[in-house]
Amino acid sequence: MTRLSQIALACALTLTLPLAANAQVAAAGLAASAPGARLAAGEVVVRAKVVEVDQASRTATLRGPKGEVQTISVPAEIKNFEQVRVGDELVVRYMAAVAAKLEKVESTGIRQRVESSSSAVAASGALPGMAAGRTVEVLAVLKALDKTHRVATLRGATRTFSLTVPEGIDISKLKVGDEVRAAFTEAIAINVERPAAK
Repeated sequence: MTRLSQIALACALTLTLPLAANAQVAAAGLAASAPGARLAAGEVVVRAKVVEVDQASRTATLRGPKGEVQTISVPAEIKNFEQVRVGDELVVRYMAAVAAKLEKVESTGIRQRVESSSSAVAASGALPGMAAGRTVEVLAVLKALDKTHRVATLRGATRTFSLTVPEGIDISKLKVGDEVRAAFTEAIAINVERPAAK
C-alpha cells in the first residue's frame, strides 16, 4: 500500500482495533463481533466521528465507536480537508489480502512476485476521500492452510503472509508444502460522510 494508505489505516485501526498489530493480523484474526468494526471476506470497516478540526495545523480529532478519542495529522495528499466539519464521519474500508487465484503448480524452487497499484483522490470541492489498491501475483510455498476459516499462509520470495480465500476458489486438493501461484488484492477506501439532515 502507499504511505498515505498506511498512515490512514493505522490511524483508523487504532480507534477500534488496538490489538491489531497490522492489517494482515486484523484480517486473519479479528472477530466479526469486535465493537466498531466489521470483518467479512477480509474487509474491515471502521467509522469515527469528527469532534474537532484544526484547519491551520491540518489535524482532526476523531471519536471511535467505543468513545475513545484520537487526534490525527491529515497528510497534504488528502485533498479538500477544508470541507471537513465537526460531526462528519470518517469511514475507512480496508480489504485485506483477498485471493483472486490460488492454484498448485509444478515445483520450480523459484520465487517470484509481480505487483501493480492504483490510487484516486476526491474531486476538487468534494468531501475528502481517497482510494488505493494493489494487486500482487506470486509463486510461493503453502506454509499453512486453515480450510475451516479459509485462510492460507504463504512463503514468498521475501516474506510470509496470510490471505483470505473466497468460497469460489477450490482449496480441497491443496496441502501444506505445495508450491502455488497466488494472485490477491488489497485495497483501502477512505471517505468523509455528512450526517443526513433530520
